[in-house]
Amino acid sequence: MRIVASIIALLWLLVASALPVSAAEYRKIKVAVLDFQQQGSFETAGVGRIAAEWLTTSLVETGRFEIIERRLLQQIVDEQKMGVSGLLDPSSASRIGRLLGVKTVVTGTIQHYENTFELNVRLINVETGAIVTADRIKAGSASSLRNQVSRITTRIVRHFPLQGYVVQRTGNRVMIDLGRQSGVSPGLQFSIFLEGKPLRHPKTGEVLSIERIEKGTLTITEVREKTALATITTESCSGCIQEGQQISSVFVEEAQRRDELQQQQDEERKRLEQEQDDQKKRDQEHRKAEEQRKKREKEAAERSKRQAEQGQILSGLISVMTFPAQKESLTGLAVSPTGKMVAAGDNDGRIMAWDLKTGQQLFMLPAHKGEVTAVDISHDGRLLASAGKDKRVTVWNISRQQQVASLEVKEKPTDIEFSRSGQQLAIGLDNKESWVWNIANNRSRTVKSDDDVLAVALSPDGHLLATGGKDKLISLWEPNSGRLLRRLSGHAKDIRMLTFVAGGRRLVSVSDDKQGILWDTKNGTQLRIMGGHDDQIVHLAVSRDGRKLVSGERRRGDGLIILWDPETGRELRRYRTEKRVDLMGMTPDGTLLVIGHDKELSVYQLN
Repeated sequence: MRIVASIIALLWLLVASALPVSAAEYRKIKVAVLDFQQQGSFETAGVGRIAAEWLTTSLVETGRFEIIERRLLQQIVDEQKMGVSGLLDPSSASRIGRLLGVKTVVTGTIQHYENTFELNVRLINVETGAIVTADRIKAGSASSLRNQVSRITTRIVRHFPLQGYVVQRTGNRVMIDLGRQSGVSPGLQFSIFLEGKPLRHPKTGEVLSIERIEKGTLTITEVREKTALATITTESCSGCIQEGQQISSVFVEEAQRRDELQQQQDEERKRLEQEQDDQKKRDQEHRKAEEQRKKREKEAAERSKRQAEQGQILSGLISVMTFPAQKESLTGLAVSPTGKMVAAGDNDGRIMAWDLKTGQQLFMLPAHKGEVTAVDISHDGRLLASAGKDKRVTVWNISRQQQVASLEVKEKPTDIEFSRSGQQLAIGLDNKESWVWNIANNRSRTVKSDDDVLAVALSPDGHLLATGGKDKLISLWEPNSGRLLRRLSGHAKDIRMLTFVAGGRRLVSVSDDKQGILWDTKNGTQLRIMGGHDDQIVHLAVSRDGRKLVSGERRRGDGLIILWDPETGRELRRYRTEKRVDLMGMTPDGTLLVIGHDKELSVYQLN
């Protein structure tokens, strides 16, 4: 019995000596991280040291590394009279590593050029002095650089796979001798293998490597302090995986996906940073343009002052009120026949209305998809018509703020005007056509011009339709039949606006040739060329009684308004505005003038 017991004891000692090293004996890899040498200009001092601390923290969080404390590192290098930062050569880094008792030294540089930060990292094996790996990452800012450091950590970890053993198997589940203190985490995968015969050089007999016999793979499902549980994911044969077999951590697609995701996030951050840079440039350009605009306004004011002293500007407009600036540019304007309301469209497809006495906004209608191209109010003040870039013309009941009619046209409408009765609407189109739409029965008649139509007007009695545009001609039509009555020629460039005055006996046209012409509608003759503008005439406005007619000029930095006698076409007075003129409307009594300046409406008293 004693012999048997001794044999059993001896066998137990042999088995115990063959068992794998326990998790309690796990030793973390000692690493020294040197400060990165700074190259280029940096707003923040010590970026190289900060980046090294980011990497240190990231390595410690993996649970696999023991990082030499900075104070001890500094003490060693001071004794050796070496600098702690910079891209050390492998031999110097190896010497520092041996003095510190570490396995690996991390060194490198951080560079800043244009809008890019670049971190170059070298991993040096202390024993051999060889560069294990060299990596480079880029970031658009110092803040995003920190997020990139985790990618370096992942790649460093790949060079130090976890090594351990299978200590227990139950069915498809196994226990390994590595746990939380070893840096194991759920989802981590291991390869299971046995070491076979040594592979030798056929001539020298030198051992080149040890044969590795793969048995399968496992995936960690539960992590404990010193051990972990895993599920067998692959097995080379039934029952091949057994206790005592070696394991080694591997990086598979999941790690690659994390890297790809990180890269995508980095690219997105870079894109956002680029957008911010572009916005800064736009803001700078805007400030520069604003400064230039103010300079032009100052020059215009000085010029107007000189002109006033010379008697060229006879009067100034008296400001009554200014409506709050809008988010989008105003693109159409109409004053109600009662003189109580003004309506305007904008680039975003909205129609807004304000009280002309109080300045209070009355309503806002989402009328079109895209820019509003024209607005008009019927003579009885009940209906509002709007045209949009979406190729629709819509009629609204003002009191109920409801749509009562809608017409889809072939091209973008450029201009609209109600008939005196409010039953018809003249429409100019960007396709050489003009339509007269009967709103009541939803029927329309089309007349064709030689080029795109930019302006339309209906005579007060409804017997004449005037059209003009890129053909530089004015056409007079009979609306009911569509019959062409006559063509009027006299302008050298595109015709922008038309309006009947003097009860329909006169027609005023303005063009890009900076001139207005007063026409006799009965015989088509020119009564007067209305000169006096030095820049593009952008709008006409006439009082309901036909006694006042104004034309507006868009100038550099300001605007010029000229008051005319509608009967004779004679210039009566000039007015200067502090801002450029884009749109105009006049109250029926001719006392107030509403002017649109891009995103703002101003009301002036007209003397």
